[in-house]
Amino acid sequence: MRYTIFENVDNIGILTLNRYQKRNAINLEFMDELYKIVLNIKKNMDIKALIVKSTGNVFCSGGDIDYFATLDSKEKAQNMSFKMHNLLNEIENLQIPTIACINGSAVGGGAEFIMAFDIRFLESDSFIQFKEIQMGVTTGWGGTYRLVNLIGKSKALELLLSAKPIYAQEALNIGLINNYFDKEVIFEETFKFCKTFTQENLNLIKSIKLLVNHSTGKTNDEAMKKEREIFSQTWMLGKRQSIMEKFVKRKK
Repeated sequence: MRYTIFENVDNIGILTLNRYQKRNAINLEFMDELYKIVLNIKKNMDIKALIVKSTGNVFCSGGDIDYFATLDSKEKAQNMSFKMHNLLNEIENLQIPTIACINGSAVGGGAEFIMAFDIRFLESDSFIQFKEIQMGVTTGWGGTYRLVNLIGKSKALELLLSAKPIYAQEALNIGLINNYFDKEVIFEETFKFCKTFTQENLNLIKSIKLLVNHSTGKTNDEAMKKEREIFSQTWMLGKRQSIMEKFVKRKK
């Protein structure tokens, strides 16, 4: 791989964006690499969580300007947008938890990229910025849809129109990130978080994410029905049975 590094450490997939010379800007080849990795993760039953991080001082600066300059028609721009929609949808639809370890600023398309992940941790001195308006365009990688769903219509509109950088504390306050950490420890803290649940059964981890995703936009009855279905399946997993057996033995 030219622009990415992937490794499996203790059943945690670690994907590193490695185009620091170009501020981890995404071009066509970069997209293709990421897509192949995500498809491989889908088929890998050993991986229980995915962390994405980057090399360099910028997590991701969005689209590669040199590549974008070649998109000289509406059709080419639309095809590129469709390609990124597919990639980020694949990430968003992974059955395992995905965590963006944002160890540098995420700008423009980079800000759109991180929202495809379930959980976002930001480096304390970095920022997130939706600066598409300054480039004379709207979001094109699913950013508006995900931002509205994440922080609400009014706040999303404010950030998209102002293009202001959102630093760690504000990002946490508005729900754009889950937490922030100093540069020296952000990956360690992200990995530590993953270790809190990756010792569990893979099907249980997937079931919890499935329930959370299914609860979005559903009625109470629909959500409760799905919960009963998934709960009864996890009820028969070995861990629950062994814990209850130990508890019963202690009572005796």
